[in-house]
Amino acid sequence: MLEVSRWRRLALAIGRIYRPRSLAIGLIAAQPLWANATEVQDGSAPTDAEYNPYLYLDWLPKWQLTPAQRATMPAVCSGAFVEPQRNYPDAHLTPDEAPLRATADESIWLEDGTAQLRGNVHVTQGYRQLFADQVDVNRSENTAQLRGSIEMREPNLLVRGSAAEVHTDSKAAAIEDATYVVHDAFVHGHANQAAREASGELTLTQGNYTRCEPGKEIWRVSGGEITIDSVERQGVARDVRLEIADVPIFYFPYLRFPVGDARLSGLLFPSISSNSENGWDIAIPYYWNIAPQMDATIVPRYIQYRGTGAEVEVRHLSRMFNTEIRLAGLPDDKGGDDEDARDLIEAGFPEDLVLPAKGTDRWLLNIEQQGGVGSFWRTEIDYTKVSDPDYFRDLDTANLSVSAETKVNQTIQASVSNDHWRATLRTQDYQLLQKDQFDTYAQLPRLDVDGNYRWGNWQLSLENEVTSWDHDETQTIRYIADTDDPDSVTESTRDFVTGERVRLDYELYWDKQWLWGYIKPGVAARYLGYNLDDQFLKTGTSDTPEASAAQFTLDTGLFFERDGYAFGHDYVQTLEPRLFALVSSDADQDDFIDISEDALDGGNDLLFDTSLFTFSYDQLFRDSRFTGNDRIDDADRVALGLTTRFIDPRSGRDLLSASIGQIYYSDDARIGTSDFIEASPRSELAARLESRPIQPLRIASEIVYDDSEHNINRGNFSLRYLDDKLRIFNLGYVYQRDDDEIILTNGKVTDESIRQGNVSAVLPVNAHTSILAGANYDFTYDRELEYLAGVEYDSCCYRARLVWRRSLDNDLADVVDPEDLEFDEGVYLELQLKGLAGLGSTVSNMLSQGIANFDQREVLKQ
Repeated sequence: MLEVSRWRRLALAIGRIYRPRSLAIGLIAAQPLWANATEVQDGSAPTDAEYNPYLYLDWLPKWQLTPAQRATMPAVCSGAFVEPQRNYPDAHLTPDEAPLRATADESIWLEDGTAQLRGNVHVTQGYRQLFADQVDVNRSENTAQLRGSIEMREPNLLVRGSAAEVHTDSKAAAIEDATYVVHDAFVHGHANQAAREASGELTLTQGNYTRCEPGKEIWRVSGGEITIDSVERQGVARDVRLEIADVPIFYFPYLRFPVGDARLSGLLFPSISSNSENGWDIAIPYYWNIAPQMDATIVPRYIQYRGTGAEVEVRHLSRMFNTEIRLAGLPDDKGGDDEDARDLIEAGFPEDLVLPAKGTDRWLLNIEQQGGVGSFWRTEIDYTKVSDPDYFRDLDTANLSVSAETKVNQTIQASVSNDHWRATLRTQDYQLLQKDQFDTYAQLPRLDVDGNYRWGNWQLSLENEVTSWDHDETQTIRYIADTDDPDSVTESTRDFVTGERVRLDYELYWDKQWLWGYIKPGVAARYLGYNLDDQFLKTGTSDTPEASAAQFTLDTGLFFERDGYAFGHDYVQTLEPRLFALVSSDADQDDFIDISEDALDGGNDLLFDTSLFTFSYDQLFRDSRFTGNDRIDDADRVALGLTTRFIDPRSGRDLLSASIGQIYYSDDARIGTSDFIEASPRSELAARLESRPIQPLRIASEIVYDDSEHNINRGNFSLRYLDDKLRIFNLGYVYQRDDDEIILTNGKVTDESIRQGNVSAVLPVNAHTSILAGANYDFTYDRELEYLAGVEYDSCCYRARLVWRRSLDNDLADVVDPEDLEFDEGVYLELQLKGLAGLGSTVSNMLSQGIANFDQREVLKQ
């Protein structure tokens, strides 16, 4: 006797194969067993809405899946293909290892050596199964003829049909009027005839293939011949057409496609967008699976108002290296359709400044590589170069994950290490993407040799750095100073001092921690010296300036906590005072300041890689106010901070955390970046607030307050919400004080303080459809920075995104004043047919940049 689930599937298969006349018979036969065997979890019988007409495909809707099965399926799917359990003898063996077993209601052996099996025939050989109403076995020809409700099963494969012929020696089979399922690849379809080869391939004649859910086949590949190789995880289709909503869209004489999540050579779906400056932008990617460890994506690209180009991405993975190379090119750029640029040119401004890339060849090169064996040696390459500073603003990329706003990195480094030492050799440069600024210095090369030893609570740190700084000795930039005056084209020239830098930082400290607090006193010796090229040095200036200092630091804190109860919930409250002190000997750094013949600021004061940290609460407890190593921080100071937290004792989540602190300086002068600063008695007051009242919600705010002038100098606020239903809501505001006044084009007088707000959201309408929206607004200039709105539909079958975007046109950001920038609008479409065609990255990148937590949402959806 067959188990209940088998009878249900069999009855539904009969109804499917012998339609339409036998449909009612099959469903009537199935109904009593269905009602008995498919109770929902609360024990009640399933309703009509819970009826499953696709059980014959092993399809189970979400309500029938176990919690473990639901946890592994994508959230946008409403069910899954689930194989029934194989609980017969030898089911765990391969067919070559197991005997052939057969059961039937009736068996007849004839004199010619043939056998006839009748009624509920079930044949097994290891994991391979066969069900039929009738089976005639011809032992002399090694064939078996099957009739009625054929069902053939192997792991992750189900084929049903009305009649079949099986070769018992080779295990090949041909099935008529076949319906098939590849479970783990989420693939199913139908064919006039399905042939299962001895190698395991499934060949469909006049059939179809889809990864859509049963009954929701939005797209399918139909016609001709389709071969599915579930071992190699690929399929090949010949003389087929792509149908979307039963409408033929495209004809393929030959098509290869992945089965499941494997990547396979073939055309990917195009990325299509349109905006006022570039016109239509169409990119059609082709994915080339060169080898298991190497692939490439080749993307021809057409931009209506600029021309035709291409992008290429090559990836290679080996035991020691992971390499990605990206190239893009657009020959003879037409310049785009920029009305603002035309107006400037007609007003008399030089075209080579307004549209410097027009008529030139545009290109991009990006190399990323990580290499190494264990922790002994590592290599890294992160190198990007573009033909001109406007490349990303004008063209962006259609299918490459490379983007930048103000500069691109060009770094090559290698390191070796053991238990206590690490040596790193690096070359690093940056290409600025701003035409009205001088280039940064390049490190050609830099050698770091760092040691670290620990004995119990004692730790010794030995940092040694030698860097050779390189720059063009003299650089000239040319720019438009005033967009209202065609004669304001300005050239600026600067001489740059180059040389080598040596920096040594040796620290010994005692790090002792208890449950109730910690203390970390330390002593440090610091040395900074240069060997400079004296070509542009002032007369009498030393070309080997140096400075050194001995320092004492103390970092200590206490932890107090108490239990509390409020609003029906337990909580733990902490009080955490913290003290940080720095005492330094005199570090004479006079020889670092005002040493160049060039009176302009910049690289003339030995600021190769150094600036001040933006002041914040975290800055209270750093042992240096500087980024980079061109200054020794000699400011004697004491910083006091206080933090209190309210903690959920069950989850450990900070329900609320609030911190406040301030630095108190000695009376001595202290070094700044370009001069000496008379010490003020104290720093600004820094405060920070963080809260996570519920798991999906994060709130943060930080304020820097000048208590002597009673002004808020900087502040920010952010609210981030992402829940398990994939709903996103973000709210943010940023403020930075600047008292310099400006007059806007409308005559309004304001200061140059930064006041910007943003809001964004992703709101699911149902399990598949979501509304996307975002806005960034500049309150200083009283204008929008970016608006975007769109809709997304996502299912097991396909995903489509349609987005409208209006943003500031930054193509002339280096030419016109910020308040004079115009807007660019565009509509962007991306479409993915899952399991057949991929999509470009334009809309995805736009949403990732415009909506916080959007990337995290994509991960949770899988």
